[in-house]
Amino acid sequence: MRIALFLNNLDGEYQLSVYRGVREEARKLGIGLLSVQGEALNGKSASGAGTIPTWKLIATDGILLLSSVFTDESEIAIPSELKAMASQVPFVSIGMRLFDYHSIIVKNRESMELLMEHLIMTHGYRDFIYVGGPAKHQDNVVREDVFRKAIKDGERAFPGLRGRVYSGIFNELSGMEIMRNHIALHPERPDCIVAGSDNIAIGIQELLQSLSDPRWRNCPVTGFDDISQARLVNPPLTTVRQPLSEQGRMAVRAIRDLIRGIAVPGIIYVESTLILRSSCGCPERPEDASGGTERILPDMSMSAAPYDIIKSEIYSLNVNSLGHNLALIDSLPVMIPYLQSFLTNLHVRSFYFILYGDALENTGETGYLVFERSGGRDLSFAENPPAMDTGFFFRKLKAKEEFQDLCLFHLRSGNEYLGFVLYEAPDQVYPQMSGGAVFIANTVKRLRLLDDEKERSRRLEQEVAYRTKDLLEVNRKLKEEGERRIAVEAEVLRISDLERRRFSADLHDDICQRLAGISMFCKSLAAQDAPGVFLPELSELIDETLIRTRRYAHDSFPMDLDAFGLREAVAGLCDSISREGALRCSLSWDAPDPLPLNRNQEINIYRIIQEALQNVLKHSGAELVRVKLSAEDSFLLLQVRDNGKGMGKGHRRGREGLGLRSMEYRAHQLGAEYRLRSRKGSTAVEITMPLALMFAGPKN
Repeated sequence: MRIALFLNNLDGEYQLSVYRGVREEARKLGIGLLSVQGEALNGKSASGAGTIPTWKLIATDGILLLSSVFTDESEIAIPSELKAMASQVPFVSIGMRLFDYHSIIVKNRESMELLMEHLIMTHGYRDFIYVGGPAKHQDNVVREDVFRKAIKDGERAFPGLRGRVYSGIFNELSGMEIMRNHIALHPERPDCIVAGSDNIAIGIQELLQSLSDPRWRNCPVTGFDDISQARLVNPPLTTVRQPLSEQGRMAVRAIRDLIRGIAVPGIIYVESTLILRSSCGCPERPEDASGGTERILPDMSMSAAPYDIIKSEIYSLNVNSLGHNLALIDSLPVMIPYLQSFLTNLHVRSFYFILYGDALENTGETGYLVFERSGGRDLSFAENPPAMDTGFFFRKLKAKEEFQDLCLFHLRSGNEYLGFVLYEAPDQVYPQMSGGAVFIANTVKRLRLLDDEKERSRRLEQEVAYRTKDLLEVNRKLKEEGERRIAVEAEVLRISDLERRRFSADLHDDICQRLAGISMFCKSLAAQDAPGVFLPELSELIDETLIRTRRYAHDSFPMDLDAFGLREAVAGLCDSISREGALRCSLSWDAPDPLPLNRNQEINIYRIIQEALQNVLKHSGAELVRVKLSAEDSFLLLQVRDNGKGMGKGHRRGREGLGLRSMEYRAHQLGAEYRLRSRKGSTAVEITMPLALMFAGPKN
């Protein structure tokens, strides 16, 4: 038979005392025990962590629940996880009444009433402060109610009797903070401070002892619970003794009977006892409320007490050393030697360190074993932790008789369950094991964040490499484009210079020669008696010169283009070629008229046709040339085809003349595709331009 005890952490006297009672009775009855620490069964833990349903995995026959799992409610709304748990296996609550479920609770009202009566009647105190736990906590509700009632009922008999109430948490820090704030606002000292737990009272005592005002240092303080520290502090605490270990023992007997099918009362009450010590102002060794004498020191020899204190200090130093060392590591494998040293120094016999995957939507059913200490040997799997079924893992442990008392500590970070550690350790090191487990959890979270950061850095470096490669490629293309543009600009300047040189040569070799001839004729006429003989020749020469001058002017800029449009200008160009008689030129226009072209586009198309026709006149030896302009499938098609001799086998790409390069350049300016096709008996210049590019601004 195995049972599980769910509690917060084994790092405080209240929980340790209950745990010891549970463990002792379980051993006595031969029942295996697994203590589960840090699982928020109601989904409302102080850390805000969610729940991992460990009870489904641990192969247990019954469950005990310590009330510390619930932190702040008087009437618990039973969460679905708890209901599911109680519906599967027998279930007993310790320290808090859960309605409809078996509960072990302490009667503390009468003892609290005796405490208040003692303070008011015996000591004559009239000014009180009550510092309690959570306002809705069942135990605090009872203690605070007794305090208020005692003040109210005593006001009639003792004028001036008053009390102030503060709510906090059942720990030392809460008591310190509440009293520190109170003293800052109310420097006058009360007669007595009544604390809702020994932990709160010890925290208040420590704060008061640190003050310089002797009135506050001597202020009476009382507690509740009677944990072992209550007897060791100075002065020892007057308190109410809750039989914590007895609650644990009674809970084990109840769960055993429930597992066996034996009827158990729904509520089992345990009596409490008022314990009077010197913190309330009583003598050093007063009698307790039942008439017996209370020892100030625990039941141990004077020589044993310092030894245990020294051992406790050494264990605490081991925890601090572990925390310091783990703060410096950067990987799980580096953690293992420090963990081994920590476990050895605390005489931990068995230890399992198991992590969950990074993405924790998980139910805890799959884990990864990082480290194992069992059977006198240590095994580390930190380099590559193997996956395992945690349910199967717990079933195997249940079958091992040597593991009767195991503690499970959930490793958590905020809302995330990281994994758990499972261990078997000596009684006196449970608080240190809890502290060490917290350091382990924080380290695991830090290492995961570090791994995430490394992965982000790796991806960022990879992305930078990709971007750098892309930038280098873009830079290369920009460089090529820049070089190409420089080459084009140089070519444009060269072409422009050649055009000027050609125009100058035409004027010099043709017009100037003709004008020189006319001048010579005129001089000859002036020297002769019969000038009329030369007048017809002179008139013809002047007419030809005028025609050629107009042609050069037209070639330099086609005035017809502005006056009549592209179609008429091209038609006029074809007519002038035909009129010269050496070549017939025809025009075929199968496109919209006018075309949606801007002025620059019209000029470039006209110049391409003009240059193509000039090349035909000069080089082809053709008798016929056809100019065709048509619109097909969203493209404007231009073709100038002759029936000449072709360009011959000696023609090679890259060795074209000025005219051909000029046509190609103008085609690129249009965003068009330029092709030159030549074979024996025919040459064709073809331009293909998308219609979407035909209008790019106002036509001017």
